[in-house]
Amino acid sequence: VSTQSTGVLCLIGIRVHSINWVVLGHAYAFSTTFIGSFSHAAELLKRKNFMVIQNGLPSVDSFFALSGFLVAYLLLKQLAKRGGLSPSQWIAFYFHRYVRLTTPYLVAMLIEGWLYRFVMTGPRAQQMTETSMGSHAMCKKYWYTSLLYVNNLVPWKMMAGCLGQGWYLANDMQFFIIAPIFITLQYWRPLIGLIGTVGAMICSAITAAVITAHYHLGPTSGTDTNQDEFWLLYDKPWIRITPYLVGILGGWFYWKWGEKISSGVKSLPEWLKVMCAAPIWAVTAAVQYGVVFGLYDDIQAVQQHHTNPSEADSVSYQSLARIAWALSLTVQILLCQCGLGGFINSILSWSGWQILSRLTYSVFLLHIGLLTILDGQLRHTLFLNPDFEFSVLYLGILAMSYLSAGVLYLAVEQPVGNLEGLTYRKDR
Repeated sequence: VSTQSTGVLCLIGIRVHSINWVVLGHAYAFSTTFIGSFSHAAELLKRKNFMVIQNGLPSVDSFFALSGFLVAYLLLKQLAKRGGLSPSQWIAFYFHRYVRLTTPYLVAMLIEGWLYRFVMTGPRAQQMTETSMGSHAMCKKYWYTSLLYVNNLVPWKMMAGCLGQGWYLANDMQFFIIAPIFITLQYWRPLIGLIGTVGAMICSAITAAVITAHYHLGPTSGTDTNQDEFWLLYDKPWIRITPYLVGILGGWFYWKWGEKISSGVKSLPEWLKVMCAAPIWAVTAAVQYGVVFGLYDDIQAVQQHHTNPSEADSVSYQSLARIAWALSLTVQILLCQCGLGGFINSILSWSGWQILSRLTYSVFLLHIGLLTILDGQLRHTLFLNPDFEFSVLYLGILAMSYLSAGVLYLAVEQPVGNLEGLTYRKDR
């Protein structure tokens, strides 16, 4: 969805910074196998600012929240305009999404699952081909799960499909399929719809808490010695749906009250706008800081003293952290859209982000493959000390990801979107 066409311009910057954060985390994760000095790695893990990378999982929850927000806002506008959607319009609603996502996804699967192994010639090329996420063997056996967007469920205890990051796309498509249930209820029966959405969030949080307690899991994968955490919690839709539901609630709120609040805010003097917005920004920023950095002591205890976090910490974080992050981010989006974003909204809505924002999906599809090639080609170790060495590596990967994404976007994503959009718009 073009964020510019929706008028929610702050999402442009949020989307770009979130994908940059995702690439940063993956770049560090892939480079750990090439660290030449474990003492340097140990020093990195002691730094509190390293939590941005070590506990960068909220970057993915940001995308879930953004997707839920946009789907709810745009669908509610369509329902209000037409008084409902016909069966053919509902078919077009899903067909549009499937085609727009799947076509570049297929090309990326072909590139990473089949072609990358022919261009790696380094000493670790074979190892990276066979053991990296989205290996050729897994792709050959379970390619169909990606096309059906069930690769987070089939097979149950193994990452399937041709792209390791495909688990996110599976979740996002599954959420998209069921989202109209909540959104149409919010339109036709607002109270029932809101109660149902909040109730689903509560059920998801309780499920995460029960699984965490039953299997004695840690608060995140960074503190968890149980290798089953990924298939029990990390990639399962009933656990990851909470940020998406928060986004749906935010989209409904903005559709229902956004214009009225914006009109009221315009009449306020600047000093009063600051007085109203500053405390909310402070609280939401504090919540986000707590989600990212709040586990620092627990992670240090695990890494230095091999002391597991308490069950209370693990259960509360696994069940509430995603909701807290998505809720704070959604409130910040609403502040920006209602005229209370100040300079933050100016930064996030800067038109210069627009081009990069269009490339974020292709960056997501291609960056792990580029990291795989780099690691397969390396003939020396990485010391990561000082940070300059990794900064060069990260910025290089990021630049190559955007350049490659530009090619995929121009050659596949945009042409397919234009062709499909001609048919889709006839049904709108």
